[in-house]
Amino acid sequence: MKQLMQFIILIGFFTGFSSMASVALQQESTAEKTASIYDTDNQQRYGNWLFNGGFSQYSFSAVDPNYQLTQGDNLLIQVWGAIDYQAEVTIDPQGNIFIPKVGPIKVLGVTNARLNQVILNSVKRVYKSNVEVYASLMSSQQVKVFLSGMVNQPGLYQGQSADSVLRFIDQAGGIRNDIGSYRNIQLKRNNKTIKQIDLYAFLQLGTIPSLQFQDGDVIFIGPKQGEVTIEGHVGFSGQYELVTSSTLKNILNAVVVDEQATHITVIAAEPARPLTPSQLIVSDSNNPGNRPINAKQYTLSQAKYIKVPAGALIKVSSQLRPSSISIDLIGEHNSAQEMVLPWGSSLADLLAQAQFTPLSNQDAVQLYRQSVAKRQYDMLQASLSALEQNVLTKRSDTTEAAQLRQAEAETILKWIEKARQVEPKGQVLLNDKNAFSQIILQQGDRIVIPAKRNLVMIHGEVMFPTAIAYNPKLDIEDFINKAGGTNTDLDDMNILVMKPNGSFVSANDQLSEEQLIGPGDEIFVISKPDEKGFQLAKDITQIIFQITMSAAVVLAI
Repeated sequence: MKQLMQFIILIGFFTGFSSMASVALQQESTAEKTASIYDTDNQQRYGNWLFNGGFSQYSFSAVDPNYQLTQGDNLLIQVWGAIDYQAEVTIDPQGNIFIPKVGPIKVLGVTNARLNQVILNSVKRVYKSNVEVYASLMSSQQVKVFLSGMVNQPGLYQGQSADSVLRFIDQAGGIRNDIGSYRNIQLKRNNKTIKQIDLYAFLQLGTIPSLQFQDGDVIFIGPKQGEVTIEGHVGFSGQYELVTSSTLKNILNAVVVDEQATHITVIAAEPARPLTPSQLIVSDSNNPGNRPINAKQYTLSQAKYIKVPAGALIKVSSQLRPSSISIDLIGEHNSAQEMVLPWGSSLADLLAQAQFTPLSNQDAVQLYRQSVAKRQYDMLQASLSALEQNVLTKRSDTTEAAQLRQAEAETILKWIEKARQVEPKGQVLLNDKNAFSQIILQQGDRIVIPAKRNLVMIHGEVMFPTAIAYNPKLDIEDFINKAGGTNTDLDDMNILVMKPNGSFVSANDQLSEEQLIGPGDEIFVISKPDEKGFQLAKDITQIIFQITMSAAVVLAI
């Protein structure tokens, strides 16, 4: 009886912990939504995944047909026929290459596409016939370029003249996330801006400007321009940088609007003007000047050409209200496998339409819900993270104790890694048929009508996990013995019985009670972690119960 009370207390603790964690998660979610209108410090910026070292590793060999040859470029020259010549040559400071018996050939400024013809024409001035030429750009000139402005590591960086601006920025650690711009980038030469670069074109269209760098060029990353916040039914949620011509159409095309989206709400501060007492005032550091906040909603088609001010919050929503839902009905019945019901239908409404068979176990209907599975998963991960933190921060007083704790920690951490892979089933326990009319079905719900079974399943720490024919004269210990008995002493085990409807009963002090076990039940034999061997045995026991009840899996340590 004492063990049963301990188990009930443990389950109560877990339930309370789950409830408190659930409330905490809800509060945290609400806080995040409230802050998102103004707080942009912790939001992802559109494009911040661009610079992670992927461009800096390799230099680009210039094959662009419009690339103009310059001093220091390396060429492969092959001439055959009247003259036989093959060599790799470098364009000299005067912009020439030299071919024996032909002389210097001016190639400075020649495009890559015209290289072969220019050299052939020069050779044919000496050898009128029976001569062929093949010329190819092997590598472009090595240049050193300054990175300046809002870049993480300003400095002088080396690359090839044909390299992309992405490689140089990546070498400098990327653009500063707090103040750097992805759309205000300038290539400066001799203190003059010769090219304006907008990296959103590369992100959205895959286009990148064709540039040819020279020694001493400056890539200047300007400060970021105005931003808006995007959230809701979009593929990307976070900060999107604006330019003068930005419209909602440009923004929504970039962030990929969900096909279910129907409306756009723009929440923004109105232009500064004298205020009247009746106006809404938002007074905080994120709304300088205490300007009134204005919210306007548009349909998706109306919103396309609306210009939005910097600092606005753009919420993409779906105003569609479903009129029906589709529910999977699995198991022993003669109904359709997919039931379509009016929106707001209850579990009782569905079961009223189900066609049961003589084998249907109507007393053990099961409901599985995705949102419950996600919450069970979140709670399990939170428990595992807390256990992992305890393991990693546990201190030992002596060297011998430290060695023992290290061995214990390795075992527990390996078990935690396996436990993180467990997927809870998301079962909603249905104990009271009278409450079925109060359970409103959700899209994605799965209803299982199990078949009547005259078997008892044995799981966990037994010699031969198996199914045994139900016999009302056998108690739980008898069933365990028929499965070969437990791997260790039965007194070192926790015994749980799962009923056909998914509910669990502790059987530690009732192993000899025949009435506790029934047809279709499943017996879970769970080993108790050694409290002498593991300082965190109680925490581990709690999580083992948590896994067993949410996933019907015994994960022994």
